[in-house]
Amino acid sequence: MDKIQELIELIRNIEISQIVNIIIAIVTAIVFLLIGPFICYGILKIFYRNYEKEEIKNLSVYGALKTFFGFLGFYIASKILNLNESQDEFCYKCFEVVATWTLARIVAGVVEAREIFNRKNQKNRNNALFTSVASKAIRIILYIIALYVTLKIFGYDIGGLATGIGLTGAVVALATQDFIKQIISGLAILTDKPFKIGDWIDIDNVSGTVEDITIKSTKIRTIDDTIVTVPNDLVTSSNVVNWGMISKRVFNGNLRLALETEESTMEKLINRIKFILKYNEDIITNSIRVNFIEVEHEALNIEIYVETTVTDYVKYKEFCNKVNLTLLNILDTQGVKLAYPSKNVYIKGETYNADEENMDNVKIESPRKRAKPTKIIKDFT
Repeated sequence: MDKIQELIELIRNIEISQIVNIIIAIVTAIVFLLIGPFICYGILKIFYRNYEKEEIKNLSVYGALKTFFGFLGFYIASKILNLNESQDEFCYKCFEVVATWTLARIVAGVVEAREIFNRKNQKNRNNALFTSVASKAIRIILYIIALYVTLKIFGYDIGGLATGIGLTGAVVALATQDFIKQIISGLAILTDKPFKIGDWIDIDNVSGTVEDITIKSTKIRTIDDTIVTVPNDLVTSSNVVNWGMISKRVFNGNLRLALETEESTMEKLINRIKFILKYNEDIITNSIRVNFIEVEHEALNIEIYVETTVTDYVKYKEFCNKVNLTLLNILDTQGVKLAYPSKNVYIKGETYNADEENMDNVKIESPRKRAKPTKIIKDFT
């Protein structure tokens, strides 16, 4: 009963002007809550003209502005109520905090919208990934700044807190040193772009096609169809050979012909090879070089050098296969034989056939007392 009497007495002491102020304050807060969404939509429609109404309402910027206008109504209502100094100061601090977080959310929302736009319209996944990482980093920084300002507004000791965070951060940094190194290396890869998804690369004895690039590692699909995950810090510290950035590849082969091949046959063969290769559409015509370069102790060596526009690794291997088959076909049609590894056996006396006689009965002279040979037998291996 005493509390009821106190409440009745409080109501009796309220002046008419105070009642009017309360009503005006309530109406003001309600008006801001009602018209806030329309004002927010009108503002954002200026900047997002191509967006539909529902798409604009789903933006985080829209939510931030809507919250700000709602709280702005309550703050103006508090001014109408003529609160005491301490209450008014508290309301002002709350308004500052809301304004700070609204600004942070608006900037973060703009960055996020940009990230979504890039993700939808960029074909380059490396650029999209870099944009995503950068936008997340910007949002984190914004929220940290907003938290710092909030603590400052309410008078908390930022120095002591920063010292504690610094000590904790040092311990965490030591524990996560490798992780941080990988993150930094990942950002370096995304910035420098030494390769992109789909390129064939060689890294630290690993060869294959780049399947994915994350902030921590790079995934490579090898020719055996296995996935090798290479840490980004290893990628940045190794020599990377990017075959995907080349404009042409080189085929360099040798034909080792038998020593008894005649000069006229050799010249005819070289001209024939040049003629056939010139009509291969994958070969750069002015790069064709076919030369008789060396007389070896077992063979006559012809070098074949061509450049091709086929850069894909698998297709390049198919190209090499076709060129080698073409060379074998030319040798067959020209009746030219390839040289085989052989060894010379020097014997004394009668001629022996290595295929018919037992080689155990052949007496091989010492090099210092070698007799004049009567026949040279070539044992082909």
